[in-house]
Amino acid sequence: MSKQFELLQPPSDGISKLRFHPTDDTKLLVSSWDQQVRLYDAQQNQLVASHHDHRAAVLDTVFGSNGAFSGGLDRRVLAWENYSHTREIGCHDGEISALEYVSSGNMLLSGSWDCTLRAWDSRAQGGAAQIAKLDVEERIYSMSARETLLAVALAGRKILIYDTRKLDAPIEVRESSLKFPTRCVKLMPSSLGFVCSSVEGRVSVEYLNGATKSNYAFKCHRQPAEDNVDLVYPVNAIAFHPVHHTFVTGGSDGAVSLWDPDNKKRLKHYQGYPTSISALDFNASGNMLAVASSYTYEEGEKDHPPDSIWIKPMTENEARPKAKKN
Repeated sequence: MSKQFELLQPPSDGISKLRFHPTDDTKLLVSSWDQQVRLYDAQQNQLVASHHDHRAAVLDTVFGSNGAFSGGLDRRVLAWENYSHTREIGCHDGEISALEYVSSGNMLLSGSWDCTLRAWDSRAQGGAAQIAKLDVEERIYSMSARETLLAVALAGRKILIYDTRKLDAPIEVRESSLKFPTRCVKLMPSSLGFVCSSVEGRVSVEYLNGATKSNYAFKCHRQPAEDNVDLVYPVNAIAFHPVHHTFVTGGSDGAVSLWDPDNKKRLKHYQGYPTSISALDFNASGNMLAVASSYTYEEGEKDHPPDSIWIKPMTENEARPKAKKN
């Protein structure tokens, strides 16, 4: 099996998000605190294009139908059309923390610390682009869209589930079973539920109303310390394998773990990344995992390794769940 490798020309400041293209196995989109959005060919290890049109840190980026979108601390939603030029689609009254794209309606969804979720017609020019504005109770920390579902994680530990075809009100409102603030939420490939992680080294697997499976939570990304006390790290990132529906988590301990949600087991533990794991994503075929190793400032200002992006080839069976024992 080929070894993982480090991408050339990585961002020069904190990496906020990694996204593989939904159908093209090689295109990888990266947003960062150096105000840039970059497009890589992950297979060829090549920086293909970038733009520097944000005026502050970029917190999220997502592929659209003919380019990409980005948002961050300058409160503006930018479209990067054909990876050649940008235009402003609209703006929030607060920092933009999360973006998702729904291809069936050419709809871009943006979540913000201004406590609103907004929907945009990605093809419209000027002020007509905003098609919905929903007030939510708290700042939006993380979002995940899959088919017609959208999960929105709020600062107050609430998780809102929307049908993107009818955004006027959530179809479910949940309080996370985790007692500490949510870092990341991801809908399952089956759309039967979601996985969310917290700043306190825990992950919960939760099913939507009507599903027959039970919710559960588990501890992870912890290291034993003195006096039988664990050193607990935030779990910053989650990504589902597109074929086997297992998932990986990345923590501020600099490790990535692969989990089998049905059998409630850890399948693999990948250690040795230089610093915190800030973002993760599988490509469409599931044969590559992108890992962002980027210090996330839990311990404040300190010397830390440079930001890096690793491409880990995945073998056919590596992410496959183990057969249940009778």
